[in-house]
Amino acid sequence: MKANETIPSESFYLAVGTLAHEGGYRMTEDEALQRAQRGVTRLGLTWEQIVSPVRLRPLVDARKMVSFFLRDQGWTYKDIGKVMNRDHATAVHHVRSLFWLIETEEHMSRKYNEFLSA
Repeated sequence: MKANETIPSESFYLAVGTLAHEGGYRMTEDEALQRAQRGVTRLGLTWEQIVSPVRLRPLVDARKMVSFFLRDQGWTYKDIGKVMNRDHATAVHHVRSLFWLIETEEHMSRKYNEFLSA
């Protein structure tokens, strides 16, 4: 790390674990999707709820986690949107908003860690 680089907060690293884009293990598309589906189940939801049009807060938060995780695994926003029956702009919004929620809301960081622990 260079002297002038900033270090992301510890909560961010706890939330995302080993970052794929920084040389960590990158899963295949099938592995990443299965891992995301297990994470959804760990949160007490079903994949059918994730791809449904319902916009209840727990479902939207889970979709943000799926989007953030899949993006970290190298998926395009278009592919993330397609797998969740949404467009790419929704996937972009989910990734950006979850990043800030993890940084500012402790409960969201805990929920994302729970999602990742599946």
